[in-house]
Amino acid sequence: MKSFLVICNESPFVDARLKESLDMALIFAAIDQEVSLLLQGNALFALLAGQSIEDLNIKNYLKAFGTLALYDIDHIYVCAQSLKDLGINESQFAFDVVALDENAKRTLLLKQHQVVTL
Repeated sequence: MKSFLVICNESPFVDARLKESLDMALIFAAIDQEVSLLLQGNALFALLAGQSIEDLNIKNYLKAFGTLALYDIDHIYVCAQSLKDLGINESQFAFDVVALDENAKRTLLLKQHQVVTL
């Protein structure tokens, strides 16, 4: 089994890249690969509790984060520096995450067979 890390950097409200990253993670998981997600920068806004994107006239794909465990995607990582830069606290997220500093991110990257960034 190969390990895949999907890195998301983009806001869920700007374009489809975050949705495509999430779809890609689900596809990898569906073919029995070990998949993790790393959200950085404005992508962290996708994890905030109590938000809705229906007013943007797009399907609320953010709910899919709640189904990741069904696909054996057990690790959602966030960039600790992004948390600080955006003034977000982990308690604001609707999902369990693990915050990684730069050294931990480097270690995570080195352990992967494939890294995909959209």
